[in-house]
Amino acid sequence: MEAFADGVFAIAFTLPIFNVVAPEFRNGGQFLGNDLAAAWPQDLGYVIASVVIGLYWVHHHFSGAIYRTTGHWFLLATTLFLAMIGYIAFPSRIFAESLVHPAALPAASSFLVDMLALTSVSWLLKWNVGMARGNVDPRLLPDYVRRLSRRYWIKAGCYIAAAVVVRLNWQLGLGLATLSLLHLIWPPETPRYREEAPLIDGDDG
Repeated sequence: MEAFADGVFAIAFTLPIFNVVAPEFRNGGQFLGNDLAAAWPQDLGYVIASVVIGLYWVHHHFSGAIYRTTGHWFLLATTLFLAMIGYIAFPSRIFAESLVHPAALPAASSFLVDMLALTSVSWLLKWNVGMARGNVDPRLLPDYVRRLSRRYWIKAGCYIAAAVVVRLNWQLGLGLATLSLLHLIWPPETPRYREEAPLIDGDDG
């Protein structure tokens, strides 16, 4: 699962660069500097997509220390989350390009915030399916698991709130979603285990 997920993340992280198109060398390149500067929306779209995908990859990599097993439903939930990761570059590009078209900003902001909310909800779904199906490492301390669960619920709740607010005030909704996203920069709590870890088939020791 981790190998497949890392492959999806690697492709998703690479694809946004294909939306950055080199300008034509007009008059032998005389206006190249101006043309590069005018292309800033596509550069911003690349940055937004890279930040979202990169931050989620960091936390998904961390989740390798949380889950102990996989199963059919857990893998389906993981697939849904990875589908959102593969899609997020599109609303990022739409939002960035709308910055030079003010009339499109409210709709573009709503689109981006909605997709960020769905990405967070898909992460929460993966977590809850893992909890319900026993895929979360049983050696983890219950208090630690509860704190982690609370963090994921709050995060998804903030994104959902942003998706509601953005329809009333796109600047405020976008700001709330941005703060929720940048909170992922904060490192997750180090996993804490029981004093005596239960043995699981396949353990080396």
